[in-house]
Amino acid sequence: MKATSFYSVIAGVLAIMASNNALAAEVEVNAEARAFKPDIVYIQPGDTVSWVNMTSHMTSSVEGMIPEGATPWQSQLGENYKVTLDKEGVYGYVCTPHLGFGMVGVIVVGKPTNLDAVVKYTQDKYTGTPYARLLGKFKQVKAQ
Repeated sequence: MKATSFYSVIAGVLAIMASNNALAAEVEVNAEARAFKPDIVYIQPGDTVSWVNMTSHMTSSVEGMIPEGATPWQSQLGENYKVTLDKEGVYGYVCTPHLGFGMVGVIVVGKPTNLDAVVKYTQDKYTGTPYARLLGKFKQVKAQ
């Protein structure tokens, strides 16, 4: 392969990678006194969610409330945080210090393919706990 052909192939690959990154979106969630705003976010696979104003807050995915095979996350208290989500489905998350006040949120990536399973898991495992607050959010999720 000639050097110019090689460099043309590399340039093409880099252009495709750059265009794919340009298509990915970043959605911001603001941590307010005791609530995430917005509390339900709709994104596409490969998009990023960023939490800001996290002075006394954190974000943590909840076991059983994310798609199978998805990577869980947990930020540090006071840390503005970003997560890029590639697996389609519903993700429930909380601010652990303010969970009792109802500081919970939901991310829907693409289609909410695991919504029924997440609702059942939440009802079975978390009824009677502050995590059950996520049930109300899950019931607000719209199919895309």
